[in-house]
Amino acid sequence: MEHLAAFAGKHVIKVITGVRRCGKSTLLRLYRAWLKDECHVPDERMVVIDLDLLENEALREKHALHQYVLDRLVPGQTTYVFIDEVQRCSGFEDAVESLYARPGTDLYVTGSNAELMSPELGTLLSGRYVEIPVYTYSFHEYAQARHAPEGYEAALFPEYMRWGGFPELATLDSPSAKNAYLEGIYNTVLVKDIAERHTVRDMPTLIRIAEYLYGNIGSLISTAKISGALISGGIKTSRATVNNYIAHLTDAQLFYTAVRHDLRGKERLTMPTKHYASDVGLRNHVAGDNALDSGHVLENIVYLELRRRGYNVYVGMTQGGEVDFIARKMQDIAYIQVSETVTDPRTRERELSSFRGTPVGTPCYLITNDTLPPTGMGGVRHVNVVEWLLGRDTTLA
Repeated sequence: MEHLAAFAGKHVIKVITGVRRCGKSTLLRLYRAWLKDECHVPDERMVVIDLDLLENEALREKHALHQYVLDRLVPGQTTYVFIDEVQRCSGFEDAVESLYARPGTDLYVTGSNAELMSPELGTLLSGRYVEIPVYTYSFHEYAQARHAPEGYEAALFPEYMRWGGFPELATLDSPSAKNAYLEGIYNTVLVKDIAERHTVRDMPTLIRIAEYLYGNIGSLISTAKISGALISGGIKTSRATVNNYIAHLTDAQLFYTAVRHDLRGKERLTMPTKHYASDVGLRNHVAGDNALDSGHVLENIVYLELRRRGYNVYVGMTQGGEVDFIARKMQDIAYIQVSETVTDPRTRERELSSFRGTPVGTPCYLITNDTLPPTGMGGVRHVNVVEWLLGRDTTLA
C-alpha cells in the first residue's frame, strides 16, 4: 500500500506481480478503497477489468481491451485504470503502451507471470513502469491472520512451515481443505499460466520437472543434472526442453532462482543455480510429506523473507565453501547461513566454516531455530529465525 500510494497519480505504470492467489487483487481492492476514502476519487474515474472472468473474455484481445478503456476515460480528469491478470490479453504490451501515451491515465496492471518483466517489455516501457512484487504471507502476517496472542506466535511456526502463507489457508483448519486449495492453485498455474500460454504439449515432463525442483529446493542443480535424472527415470528429453520448462515454471512464479557468485574471483556464475519455491506450502503439497526436509524448507522461508524486505539474494562461494545467501540492498551487504540447529559442535563448525574468506568487516549471520545463542561464533551473529521473522530481532530489517 505504501509503494502504491507513493506513486498515486504519477505518470508511471504500476506493475504488481506475484504467484496466483498471493493477494494482488486484494491489494488493489484495498488501494481503490484508499483512493475513494482518502483521495476522494469517485467510482466513475476507476476502470476495473479482471481478465480471468469469463464475462471479460472478449477483452483478452488488445484492440478490444484498448477500446474498452478509451470509452471509459473521463475527459480532463485522471482516470485510474486497473487491469487484473493482464497477461491473459494477447499483445497486452501494445494496449498498455498506447494507454500510457494518453494524458490523464493512471495505469495499474497485475499478472501471475514474470514475463510481464521480460526484456522485451522492459525495453518497450523503459523508464515508464515500476514493479511492485507481492508475496504470500510472511510468518508475521500469518500469525496475525491466525489471531495468535502476543508472545505465543512461535507455536504457529511448525504450522507455517508445513502449509505456507497463501492468505486463504489462514482461514482453513481442515488438512483436506488445505490440500484441495493448494491443488487448485497448482493446477491453475500449470494449465492457465504455462500450458495454455506456452502451448505445452508434454505435460508429464513439465510436471516431473516441477516435482524435481520442489524436491530439491536449496540445492545447486543444473539443466544437465535434471535431464539426466529424467532420462534415468525413463523420460527422454533434451537439455533445451528442460531449460524451456524451467523458464516457464519460473515465469509463472512457482519458483525463484538464485544465481551464484564466486567471492574468491568476484565473478558471477550462472550455472548451476538454486531454485526456491514461491510458497513452501505449495512445495510441500507437490513434493509430498515424505520430502518434508525441514532444513531446506527453513532456508526457503528465509530466502522469501529477504526478498520481502527488499534484498537481492544470491548464493555465494568462499574459501570455506558455499554461503547460503549473499543479501544486498543498495549499499548494504550481508552473508547468511541457515541451519535448523547448530547445537551439535560439528554442525556449528561446518556452518561457520563457510564464512571463511568473506570480506573483513562485512556482517555475517547464522540464522537457526535454536532459542539459545551458541558459543564460539567468532564474530558471526546468531539470529533466531522466529524472532527475526516476527520483527523482534531487527537484523536485516
